[in-house]
Amino acid sequence: MGNKINTLIGADISIKGNIYYEGTVHIEASVEGSLVANKQKDSKLYINKSSIIKGSVYATNIAINGTVNGNVYAYKLLQIGSDALVKGDIYYNSIEMEVGAKIDGRLVVCSTDEELDLHKIDIESKENSTTIIDN
Repeated sequence: MGNKINTLIGADISIKGNIYYEGTVHIEASVEGSLVANKQKDSKLYINKSSIIKGSVYATNIAINGTVNGNVYAYKLLQIGSDALVKGDIYYNSIEMEVGAKIDGRLVVCSTDEELDLHKIDIESKENSTTIIDN
């Protein structure tokens, strides 16, 4: 996957509802809903310093420097910047965290995608599920 950003959601935008995507997405907005990547394709999610996400986030690779009020599921690399605030559990394969990042939740390392998926099943009801979809 290249460095090309497929979608940029600017700071003047406010979204209510889940976002389903593939590719590279850069969020600068407020989102009340989950950010859900297509599991079959590589994805990169950037959450900017000014962003507030009220929902879970799912992607192959995630970089957080804003606020996430929900669980984080990173299938490969999770990067947490110094201005990040995460209120929720974090499930990841590999992590980088800068000094100053704040986490209010558990950090759970998962060695396989299947193990990470099992954690999603454990904490989400079928009716309320926001898991990564297979398109």
